[in-house]
Amino acid sequence: MGTQILDPVTRIEGHLRVELDFASGTSGAVSDARCAAEMFRGYENILQGHNPTDAVQIVQRI
Repeated sequence: MGTQILDPVTRIEGHLRVELDFASGTSGAVSDARCAAEMFRGYENILQGHNPTDAVQIVQRI
């Protein structure tokens, strides 16, 4: 189906680029996704071992 690029994603601080590849056919399912950011903030390290649903509560206080 093709590729959709969102650059920049403006609802965050910093610069983020998201690329989505869609499967061919009528489903429109995402077959691959990539994201690139220029600034490392370390959220991934802080959130390791936590329940994914806790991310909003933890990250909004940083």
